[in-house]
Amino acid sequence: MIRPYRDGDAEALAAVFERAVRGIGPADYSPAQIEAWIGHEPRAERFRSAMADGRSCWVALDDEERVTAFVDLEADGHIDFLFADPDVAGRGVTSSLLDVLEQTARDRGLKRLYVEASEAARRFLLKRGYEVERRRDFEIRGVPIHNYAMELRL
Repeated sequence: MIRPYRDGDAEALAAVFERAVRGIGPADYSPAQIEAWIGHEPRAERFRSAMADGRSCWVALDDEERVTAFVDLEADGHIDFLFADPDVAGRGVTSSLLDVLEQTARDRGLKRLYVEASEAARRFLLKRGYEVERRRDFEIRGVPIHNYAMELRL
């Protein structure tokens, strides 16, 4: 099931984020990069604050109504968060979330979606028609890391 974010979901989003980075990230990033990413990214309070800024956010729930994945859409078409628990990776959960997000963006008249994607997200998004604009090399807490600026024309 997919539903809009609720105020009580922030803790679950933080947990999914950490499980996703720790469970999926090591295939493409070093242990130091994973720890920098985990330490840099927001926890529950940051998710609470972000989701209160007017953006849209959807969560996927399992049969026991636990949050297993989430995605957000900012007013300008930016996707800031796209994370799934490793237990649901490859099962269509994230695709279903993006289907909702992309249709919402079209309904709002957006012409473009853009995202900074990890290696795993890059591979997934390429299959959905997103294009790489460029590789972004930067540091988090002094640790070199990279992601990809990507976009989808709607």
